[in-house]
Amino acid sequence: MHEPPATSPTERLLRDLRTGLRAGLVTFWELARVMVPAYGITLVLQYVGAIAWLARAARPLMSLLGLPGDAALPLVVGYVLNIYAAVGSMKALHLAPQQIVVLALAILIGHNLIVEGAVLQRAGMNAFAFGALRVIAGLAAAALAHLLMGLF
Repeated sequence: MHEPPATSPTERLLRDLRTGLRAGLVTFWELARVMVPAYGITLVLQYVGAIAWLARAARPLMSLLGLPGDAALPLVVGYVLNIYAAVGSMKALHLAPQQIVVLALAILIGHNLIVEGAVLQRAGMNAFAFGALRVIAGLAAAALAHLLMGLF
């Protein structure tokens, strides 16, 4: 058997740094491709008044979670698209840390419903029922978190 030539600690360090830097840049690019447009679209929607309209319509539900009505936008974006787009649109809003936690909890439970629903449908499950369950569970968990944070 032929053993590979030994590499020095410096060579291994440089190789690992290159590998890590490459992986980090790829990840950064993948996240930025989703988050930056979501942030920009949120700002445009805010500028043209669409968020104000959505906020008024969603205010009753959002108030149960301790959130302003305009928090419905990242919630919907997370449910329809993905978590990273929701984070991008959430960044454009001015939310308190507790509100971010509540909103993130709802999004984490009910994210990416369209894509995951299609996968579930192909697996033979009722995608609509499972999606509805995730939305209800996410909103219930967020409401519970809001209540618990109000106690402490």
